[in-house]
Amino acid sequence: MRASASTMQEVFRNMQFPARKEQIVEQARRQNASSDIIEDLQTLPDREYESSDSIMKAIEGAGRTAGGGAGGKSQGFGGTGTGGSGGGGSSTGGSSQGFGGRGGE
Repeated sequence: MRASASTMQEVFRNMQFPARKEQIVEQARRQNASSDIIEDLQTLPDREYESSDSIMKAIEGAGRTAGGGAGGKSQGFGGTGTGGSGGGGSSTGGSSQGFGGRGGE
């Protein structure tokens, strides 16, 4: 997620809720929201949202599931390490960093 809660509040300050995804994206465009915010909004599930807070929660949820089926990202930096329960996976030549999920098996 790239948009802050305060930015979202500003973009949707005068919006009538509940609103569907298409209406939300259009409102952001009318408010000249950044391309990052527009992209975040386009990842929303197509449903009705009750408030800007419900939009933020949905964006946060979309960001958590974007890492893949098992729930997280893994990133190797070289060296030797194992992912453990964090999901970093093993790598050669550095450390392994887990971001959640079940990777590293």
